[in-house]
Amino acid sequence: MPQTQGTSALKPGGRFTLAEWRSWSEEERWELIHGIAYNMSPAPRVSHQEKAFHLARKLGNYFEGKPCKVYMAPLDVFLAEDTDKGDTVVQPDVVAVCDLSRIQEDGIHGAPDFIAEVLSEHTAHKDLGIKRELYEGSGVREYWIIHPDTGFVYQYVLEDGRFGPVREYRPGEAVQSVVFPEFSWTCP
Repeated sequence: MPQTQGTSALKPGGRFTLAEWRSWSEEERWELIHGIAYNMSPAPRVSHQEKAFHLARKLGNYFEGKPCKVYMAPLDVFLAEDTDKGDTVVQPDVVAVCDLSRIQEDGIHGAPDFIAEVLSEHTAHKDLGIKRELYEGSGVREYWIIHPDTGFVYQYVLEDGRFGPVREYRPGEAVQSVVFPEFSWTCP
């Protein structure tokens, strides 16, 4: 089992495969991004969970009777469809998937249509940089970053294979989805 270093949860110099990741204890939650292991501990704060649940519930209600599904962490998302050769698995806070063939018992295989991450002090750097670039390169069509304390929402939309300019929503403003144009959400 890889060891963590401080709260960064990054093992200096260590690179791992999905095969190695699969052998680790299920009592601990790890993300693997380009072979680098990130520990998902400690558990999120209450304000984090409230925002993620509120968004997932609203999305779930919106998708009622539609061919899309919503999931919350912990759920493994393998961004590469061929997971035998991959070195990346993440656990976004909220995902929406409309290509139901990507949903398998062990998680989502391929890029979801929509991902939202709620920031925490332990993962903010990863969510704002590493994961934003990862989601862009993997073809995630829309990515929201939610600040649990301030209520700000940052929206990235894939345009011609790249995330266009970030759109910033202030507390109390409705965020209008681009991928799901009839869906909007106001951070509570």
